[in-house]
Amino acid sequence: MLNAPENWSVIEGRLMREFAFPNFDEAKAFIDRVSDLCNALNHHAELHFGWGYAVVETFSHDTQSITQRDIDLAQAINEMEAGA
Repeated sequence: MLNAPENWSVIEGRLMREFAFPNFDEAKAFIDRVSDLCNALNHHAELHFGWGYAVVETFSHDTQSITQRDIDLAQAINEMEAGA
């Protein structure tokens, strides 16, 4: 089993993290940046958002498990967040 990156949890076999924002627009802007990152890494997370929150959920569909690709994506999102 791979270790979840900082601030991420394993829930029902998926790597997940919830993010808080002061409003809808900032949550949407974050989701847009995560979408671009997913495209760049060619590993697409499930993204959920609404007023003041965003949830990123990732696992590898081909193996039905968390793989190194998911860990790498989560770490890249952490780095993106730290730089924002």
